[in-house]
Amino acid sequence: MGGESSVSGFTLIELIVLIAVLAIVTAIGVPMISSFLANDQTQAAAGRFQQNMQWARAEAIKTNQTVSVTISGASTTNCAWTITAANASRTPEQSASDFQNHYPGVGCAVTSTDLCFSPLGNLGTGTGCQPGGTYTFDNKSPGSNQWLVIVSAGGEISSCLQGKTAGQCQ
Repeated sequence: MGGESSVSGFTLIELIVLIAVLAIVTAIGVPMISSFLANDQTQAAAGRFQQNMQWARAEAIKTNQTVSVTISGASTTNCAWTITAANASRTPEQSASDFQNHYPGVGCAVTSTDLCFSPLGNLGTGTGCQPGGTYTFDNKSPGSNQWLVIVSAGGEISSCLQGKTAGQCQ
């Protein structure tokens, strides 16, 4: 009956067009994915810091004792904090090397290095205690966002995306 055979497939021109379209989509998508991952790491680091500050505040209220937090940071890729609570069997903390391992490329800039949560949950004003601070977490990647953690004198701890003005929420 007819000896017709149909062969289907791509022509060379169709294949070249397909490769060109894939190259364009990849060129657009890879920087967006890199920016997304950098922003995710930055937000995760700020979230970890916020959780640890909330733990310190809650521990001070629960134990009716002052809980101290010592924070170090530089806008490179280093950030660390230590929480000292007299009766706690285990306190959350973050060493500089662990910070670099968990949040590669993320750094923090700090305005206050020593916080002391009082038994009332606010920040104490004793020797070496500072009345709050702003902690900026940043990934130096192009297009990445900065996340703030703000600790007020009243003990309120909040986190937000930084706005156009440094140290202020969007």
